[in-house]
Amino acid sequence: MQKSISTEKAWYIVFISALLGCSISSAFPQFSMTVSTLAENTGMSTAFLLTGDTVKSAAIVAAMITAGYTYKRFGVRWNMIVSIICTVVPQFVIPHTTLPALLIIMKIVQGFSSLCFPVLLLVIMDVIPEGQRGLATTVFNGIFYSGGGVGSILTGFFITRFNWIVSYYALGGIMLFLGCLWVMTVSYTAPEQNTHPATSEGSGELSSQEENDRSLTRELLSNSTTWLLIIAFLSTTFVVQAITVDLPLFSEYLGYNAMEISKLNVPVALGLIAACLVSGKLSDLFTARSSHKATARILALALGPILIVFSSILLITMDLTSFPAFWCVSFLFSFSGSWGFGTFYSILPEIYSPRRLPIITGLAGGAGDMGMPAAPLLVGVVFGARGLWQYSWTVCAVMALLSIAAAVILIVRYRRPRRDND
Repeated sequence: MQKSISTEKAWYIVFISALLGCSISSAFPQFSMTVSTLAENTGMSTAFLLTGDTVKSAAIVAAMITAGYTYKRFGVRWNMIVSIICTVVPQFVIPHTTLPALLIIMKIVQGFSSLCFPVLLLVIMDVIPEGQRGLATTVFNGIFYSGGGVGSILTGFFITRFNWIVSYYALGGIMLFLGCLWVMTVSYTAPEQNTHPATSEGSGELSSQEENDRSLTRELLSNSTTWLLIIAFLSTTFVVQAITVDLPLFSEYLGYNAMEISKLNVPVALGLIAACLVSGKLSDLFTARSSHKATARILALALGPILIVFSSILLITMDLTSFPAFWCVSFLFSFSGSWGFGTFYSILPEIYSPRRLPIITGLAGGAGDMGMPAAPLLVGVVFGARGLWQYSWTVCAVMALLSIAAAVILIVRYRRPRRDND
């Protein structure tokens, strides 16, 4: 931890980072809520526009995977500035886009706003005292991903009071304000930059560090534990993307209007925050009572996919034209899908050494985000756009079963305390 940062300042970093993340993720459901209007105004088909969301999600995966390298190469501040630019620009361009190629470019740019996520997480884990890291990361993840619900609520408000274009400008303004506030008020230097400053771009020291990072990446990618962790996390990112992108479309399919959809995203936001806080605390409790710390945290992670299976069954079998019933099921689906955000990242320090942690955080988190491009494609385009929503939710349940299987294998493997060699 940086000695110059007080506990109060450290928690300020947690909350301003979480609020910035919330504003970034709020753009994702906004696009779904306005996709029909965009189709009418641009002449592009709804299927093409939803495919653009799939491209954006693929860019998120790429951004997450490369974030560990850009963090080490360019530092925190430049990573954040690029991420903020990628967040704000599409908000002011997409409402006026009529060219399909430009739309795809803007969705790719929007996806690269996720460069900030692993960086913010690493900063928080460094500045927060060790005994408070579990709470800090769950608070951060809960608020960050609650943007999936908050974005729909704000979009519904601005559409109802003004119009859909104003909703893009308003969220873009909020993102720009929070981004500038973060850059101006957060002073942070990564430990490696303090210890090993690079004097020039072509320095031998930097080349040696880059080669070492590549070697670590190859080693981690050849490790079956890495891939089991990715699969165990996959249902989380898949279902959360289905919540933020496809649940508004499903609500519209059921006949709900913009204001009702906005209200239905209140339980989505509540579920996202509550799941991260509850799961993170439960993970800490499991760990405190177990000598097998990695196993305890993996067990806590596995509870999420179990709940996903149950809530997916409810989405398929219940009459969701009843607003109260849909409200409750939306909360449960959001809660179960978001569970992994409060547990997954706390598993990594139990398995990997500090030297590997920056690489594995971006690598596992990024590869685990492969569920993001898959969700809008399968849930929204392949099945949802054709009215086959029961198959959409069945896919969510299948993804959860895969995560449960991976978690079971990991639990068997880590019954005894172990840590990768440094």
